[in-house]
Formats: sequence, structure tokens, C-alpha cells
Amino acid sequence: MIGRRDEQKLFLEWIGSDAAELICVYGRRRVGKTFFVNEVLSDYYAFDASGLSEGNERAQLRGFHEALLDYGDTSVEAPKDWWEAFRRLKTLLDKDTCPRSPEGKRVVFLDELPWFDTPRSDFLLAFSDFWNRWAQRRPDVKVIICGSATSWVLREILRTEGSLNRRVTHSLYLAPFTLKETEEFLRVEKRLDWSRRDVIECYMVFGGLPYCLRMIQARLSLAQNITSLCLSPQAPLKDEGRRLLDSTLSDKPLYYDVLSALGKKKIGMTRKQLVDALGVKDGGTFTTALSGLEECGYIRRYKSPYRKGRKTMYQLIDPFLLFSFKFIGEDRAASDWVSYYDTPSYHAWRGNAFEIVCLSHLPQINHALSLSTMKTVEFPWSSNADPGAQVDLVIERADRITYLCEMKFTDAPFVISSAYAEDFVRKREVFKAESGTSNSVQLVLVAAAGLKQNSHSDLLSQTITGDDLFVF
Repeated sequence: MIGRRDEQKLFLEWIGSDAAELICVYGRRRVGKTFFVNEVLSDYYAFDASGLSEGNERAQLRGFHEALLDYGDTSVEAPKDWWEAFRRLKTLLDKDTCPRSPEGKRVVFLDELPWFDTPRSDFLLAFSDFWNRWAQRRPDVKVIICGSATSWVLREILRTEGSLNRRVTHSLYLAPFTLKETEEFLRVEKRLDWSRRDVIECYMVFGGLPYCLRMIQARLSLAQNITSLCLSPQAPLKDEGRRLLDSTLSDKPLYYDVLSALGKKKIGMTRKQLVDALGVKDGGTFTTALSGLEECGYIRRYKSPYRKGRKTMYQLIDPFLLFSFKFIGEDRAASDWVSYYDTPSYHAWRGNAFEIVCLSHLPQINHALSLSTMKTVEFPWSSNADPGAQVDLVIERADRITYLCEMKFTDAPFVISSAYAEDFVRKREVFKAESGTSNSVQLVLVAAAGLKQNSHSDLLSQTITGDDLFVF
């Protein structure tokens, strides 16, 4: 298995424990949750079943019945309800012939749990009863639940006040691959020897999602793969943005419209700006939309300590969604990625996309700045008075040092021109004046292709290269 080493170690510890375990594995669609569980445990399942994406209660029960039959149940008819379904599961698990792991554990895997929970089906009540009155009393039983509908998992399982309240013994959030894991996957699984520049741009499009990376063809260049997977008439990922929302939240226009609006603003928008831009009511429905998108990891919420009013900002941080909004759709003219090169649209996108990659690799940036053990606060910044004064990332250290970081994704080592040096210094002075900070304010460049030394290079206190983002 590529990556996931820490997660795999934890997972095996939980499975091997001497207590009953209810383990929740969650994360966004296409991140590899089912693959992870299957790779670690599939040889030892006592039972496994998966919810059906568009099935009603009858279809879900039928699918569960077929899974029961695979593991030795002899019932002719599908269960009439979920209470009967879990009663049959208990009977199956109690048989002497029930498969066990080498340590003698009975492992149950229920994949895509949210899809089982159709309206008025009592699925959660029956599942809660199965766990509370039976499974948790048996130290050798390990129940693993999984789901892509992140907001549902958080609401109904991890944060519930109902019968499953505090019943989950362990939760495991699977994040997209890091750049290092992406590089390892491409090298080992795809036999690709791409440059780190190409790996970074690949990440800027696909966001470290194993599902997308597995579709890459080794015989094609990165540009050809992007065309084939995303832009061509039959591209398999052409509608992935919509499918992603449909599976993790619901395919409601409001979710899509919020993401589309945020995709146009690098540093994000306030709640009021979003309401005004979309022409929607600022109420409970809008709050639910923002919360759901944040919980799924598609947007983030932050506050800039020095922004007027310290209003909460919402920012799109999902690379694939940003790419989708910029380049995929019926109103996009080009169907070949190379045709976008050197266009204003391409350069605007890649600047924004590289910043998102950097935001998802803040631990690596802090490591390069020797801040791994120091408390820090990170946020983008824009001037209240000067529209031209924006900084991609501010990092404030607990020892009264502030870094103003700018990100540059270029084909060759970045060259600091006289105009750029003057502008960066001006931003520092505006930041110091508006923030009133007494910290030492230092300038940092995160340059994917490195920095070409010249007479202006000493302006920077440190340069972080693309290689630094691959350290772990």
C-alpha cells in the first residue's frame, strides 16, 4: 500500500485490541477509504456489505441479504426490515464457522453506511441496537463503518446525541495523499519518473486523490492525461465535480453555487459577500451549506487577525473543484490542455492552485522554516485600504516573528525583478502599518522551481522550494 503507514499501524492496533471496537473510517469521495480497509483486512472479514448509492429501503435490504448469503446465511427471503437484518447478522456471527482473523477477531465491515440509511427505514435505530445490546459486549467483535457522505457521518455518528452517542471507539479520517505520497504512487504503481514540477501540477489538478491517480496512463504526458481524463468529450472525470457533491452532500444548486463563487476569489469571501453575490437568504439553509462544505474539506474557514472587523472568511481549498470550475464545463471552449498554456486563464489558475497546494502542506512549510515544534497562526492577508497589497500566507510565530509568504509556480527558477522586490517591500510596510505589529516581519518565498540568485535575493529571509514540500 502506498502511504497511509501511520493510519495502517493505528488501524491494526485497534483491530488487535482485547475490547469490542466500533471504528469509523471517513473522508471525502475518491480518497480511497474502501481500498484502505480492504487492503488491510479483506482476508479476515466475518461479514461485509455496502450500501447502494441510489437504492431505496427495499433495494438496500436486498443487497444486505445477498451479502448475508455470501457468508453462509440460508434464509430464502430478504429481511423485511433492518431489525431482522441485524438479527440474522448476529446469528451468522455466532456460528462456529464464522471466519476470524489470525488473532481470533470477528471483523464486520459496513461500507457506505449513509446509503443504508434511507428515509423512514429505522436503519440507524436497528444498527444502534445491534451495537449497544450485542456487539459491544463481545471483546472479539470489531465493527468498521465507512462513508463518503462526510457531513452525514459527522452528524449521525461522530457528533450525534442519539443512541450512538460516544459509541464510536476510534475514528480515522483519511486525507488525500500528500505530494510525497503522490510521487511515490506515480513512481511505484504507474512506473512514472515525472519531475517534481509535473507532480506538483498533477496535484494542482487532481488534489492527491488515489482514484484519479489510478486513471493516469503511463504512456501519456501529464498534459495528455489531463486532456484525456478531464477535457475530452468522453472524459471520465468531466462530471466528477457534480458527482462528488451528490455523494458527499446532495446535488443542490446552493452547494455548487457557493463553490463556484469561492473559486473566483483567491483569499475567499465573507459570509455577507457570498450572500450578496448569490442573491440568497442568510439563514439556516445557507449555514447548513457552509458547514457541510467545510466538514467535507472542500472549503475552509479562517479569520485574519488584522482584517477590518475580523470577519470570518470562507475559502475554496479543494484543487480538483477549483480546476473543474475553471476549465471543465460546456461553456469551456478548449478540449486540449496544452491549448491553455500561456493564456491568462491558465496563469491565474496555476497561481491560485499552487497556493492551495501550499495550504495543504503547511506542516512541510513549517518544517522548512524550523517551526515544527513552535505554535504558529497562519492566514492570508489583504489590506483594508490598498487593494494591491495582498499576501498569500502570513505565518505568525509565538516568539514574535512574522513571515509574509508569497507562492510562485513557474517553469524555471523564479527571478526577483526590481519591480517585484519593490512591491514585496511595499506590502511589508503596509502590513506593518495596518497591523500595528511589533514583531519582526520577514519576507519568505515559496518557489516551486526554486530561486535564481541576483542582487535582490537578499530581500528574502528564506526561500522554500518545491522539494521542501515533498519531505513527508
